[in-house]
Amino acid sequence: MRKFSKYFIVFLLTGLVAQCQKKEAKSGVEPEAAVHEMSEVSDNVQILVEPSPMRGSNGIVWGPDDKLYVGSVWHNAAFVVDPVTGEYEMIEGSKGTDDMAFHPDGRLFFNWIATGEVGMMDTDGTISVVAKVPVGNDGIAINDEGRIFVSGQFADSHLFEIYPDDNREPRTITNEGMRMSNAMAFGPDGKLYGSAWVTGEAIQIDMEDGATEMVGEKQGANLSAAKFNSKGELHVMDAAHGVIYKVNQDDQTFELVAKTPFPSTDNFCFGPDDGMYVTSSADCYVYEMTGLDTYREIIPSGLGLVGGVTFMEDNGKPVMVVVDIFAIRKMDHETGKELSAARGITMTTDVGWMMTVEPYDGDQVVTTSWTGNFVKIWDMKTNSMVANFEKFKMPTNAITIGKDIIFSELGGAVKRFSPDAPDKAMELADNLKQPFGLAYDNGDLYVSEDMGGRIVQILDNDKVIKPKVVRDGLSSPQGLAIDNGKLYVVEAGKGQLISIDLSSGDTNTIATGMEFSTGKLEFTDSKNWTRSSVSILGSQAYITGAGSGAIYKVNL
Repeated sequence: MRKFSKYFIVFLLTGLVAQCQKKEAKSGVEPEAAVHEMSEVSDNVQILVEPSPMRGSNGIVWGPDDKLYVGSVWHNAAFVVDPVTGEYEMIEGSKGTDDMAFHPDGRLFFNWIATGEVGMMDTDGTISVVAKVPVGNDGIAINDEGRIFVSGQFADSHLFEIYPDDNREPRTITNEGMRMSNAMAFGPDGKLYGSAWVTGEAIQIDMEDGATEMVGEKQGANLSAAKFNSKGELHVMDAAHGVIYKVNQDDQTFELVAKTPFPSTDNFCFGPDDGMYVTSSADCYVYEMTGLDTYREIIPSGLGLVGGVTFMEDNGKPVMVVVDIFAIRKMDHETGKELSAARGITMTTDVGWMMTVEPYDGDQVVTTSWTGNFVKIWDMKTNSMVANFEKFKMPTNAITIGKDIIFSELGGAVKRFSPDAPDKAMELADNLKQPFGLAYDNGDLYVSEDMGGRIVQILDNDKVIKPKVVRDGLSSPQGLAIDNGKLYVVEAGKGQLISIDLSSGDTNTIATGMEFSTGKLEFTDSKNWTRSSVSILGSQAYITGAGSGAIYKVNL
């Protein structure tokens, strides 16, 4: 059975999440301490894992200038890419683009999925917003007459026609429901075709009344894109398996024509001579497929939206565990090489949108997501979910004390619960300003206030106390770790790692010059969804660069 119901509900609520976040933002002002004060990179900082050039790659289209145009939701931008050299340039003024399409007159239209806006780049490079539809606008297709159609996915499932050249409101054509399309295209017959993410159908859609006709079905597939080559042959991408099929509409059969290295792909397009170009939301690459299972790298793979980092033992050796929205990965802590990964497929797998990770019990970890609204226990050996706690309010981080889980909520609370009784969670603190970092040692629990610029202690000898300020005046303190009596703090606003001696209170700057993300966590700012964590192993600190997409290794 497909695992779509709970994720479908979560993503239907994302529009409400965005509205709640906007309301919260109005009532709080980011403190002056959160202003970026970047320093030079210190000698003890090494970039263990280089950032991806595009932190996630989504929609892709061949442009009239023989360049590839690629959207990136996590980078909150769109890019122009030279398909030969791999050189790329961000389109200034663009936002988190999930899909895009060219108009016959040369204008480029973008779907900015986190805001519900449809953007347009005019032929002179000017960018403007030309339509507003519900959050979740995903697929976009334009026919030879210049008519523009937009499909929603995840947070919305409608099909619209928009009118950028007059004052008409978007026309609602149909609600696709479970047959929602991530990417659409017009066929040589002038008809609109879509790909049903959940049901695995290739569908033909009537542009006037929304009636659909199934032209091919693949059981177990998550069809993320539908495109036509120059011969007028329909092709679909299966994100669940990272493959592309040619669809024979006469007998509704699927022929495998391309196989990418991993699942969790996103989109593809055809170039001249039917060259096939593919993107991956999980691995962030742009490849040209050169054969059934061979490819040429144009934009290399990398981390998408990195958040949590921790360590666990694997065959008696320490292994680094990293989460970055669409994957939970085991990595070599010395080389940064990926050892294995469980990649997520939105609405169909249990990975979800993981943002933090901490050891739990044996081969298990605990992970959280404020956008996915969960605290999960995940088994790293079986790559499967053990438990999912979905009733909390936008969890931002979690650590463990024995079998208990302590987590922070975006609204300001820190709570503790037993997985056996999640409904009996105990509140340890409230009214904190965007709490994130959590660190526990010998009965003492410390919390960082990302928006408050403080570190506070809320447990003393395992007893709840009124938040006691350990250090204030910090610039966006985020990840915390305790080692040898020192509290290590990622001071994101200054791009540095500092230490606080828990006995004397002395503060020292350990490393500088790193890039992190700061500010209010809001759904509409997809580049800023994660926060930077720190984990200590021996004489090194490992830090995730939520702003840069890198993983830093710091000699202490």
